[in-house]
Parts: sequence; structure tokens; C-alpha cells
Amino acid sequence: MSVLWFDGLLTQVHDAGVYFLPDDDIDELHEAAAVNRFPCLRVDLAGVRDKPGLLTKLSSVLELPQYFGNNWDALADVLGDLRMADTKGLVLLIEHSDDLREHARADFKAAMEVLQAASQEWAQRGAPFWAFIALSEPEFDALDAGP
Repeated sequence: MSVLWFDGLLTQVHDAGVYFLPDDDIDELHEAAAVNRFPCLRVDLAGVRDKPGLLTKLSSVLELPQYFGNNWDALADVLGDLRMADTKGLVLLIEHSDDLREHARADFKAAMEVLQAASQEWAQRGAPFWAFIALSEPEFDALDAGP
């Protein structure tokens, strides 16, 4: 992809959501987020194999409030309410999710559903919330190939 392609995409509020992204496109995504003045928060899930680890990482990167309840409903609530000061949108880049996808597939799926719902809530307020799950090139290519 190119920075220009991402630049235009990121402003599309109703297209925002959860998407897979090849590792090779991370730099372009980061640059496009900067052009649009959207924070691009990187969540490194290396070594994370379960729901508590995932929620801890998300809580840290997103600087969630101390009262965050460490469950899916609480995550949905805080993401829906999350609005970073003076930003028009937000990009969340989730990297190294291999262990989580392998050892806790249901938790990974639940987290993606929560992120998608948050994106829809943000869209109702006219702001894009993007979540990109970075994959290696072979993993990304395998998505197109199907089962």
C-alpha cells in the first residue's frame, strides 16, 4: 500500500473498524496516521497468551482509567468513551499477536469484536477508530487464499 492510500482511507469514518495488515505496510500506516494527526498506538502482544495479558497490554497502551474492570464489558465501555484530547481519530496497531491467536483464539476473537463495536460507537460521533492487526506476509497472503 502507499501512504496516500492509507491517508485517504483513515479519514473514512464509516469504513473504520478492525482489519488485518501485512507487516510491510506498518510504516506507511504510521506515516498516514501522522499526516491525519491521528495517534497511532502500538500494542506489542509478544508473549501474550491469554485474556488477562491482553487486557493488561491494552490498558497500559491506551492508558485506561484505574477503575477499568479487566473484562470484555469494561473494555467495551472504556473504548466507547475513550476520546483522546484534540484528536480527530485513532489508530490502534496490534503487533505480534501470534501467541494469543494460537493459545487463546476465542479471547482474540472476543477482543476483535469489542474493538469493532468501539469503532462503530466512534463512527456515530463522527470520528474514526481503526484497529489493525499486523501479520507476517505469509499469514496475510493466506487470508486471501481461504481455507
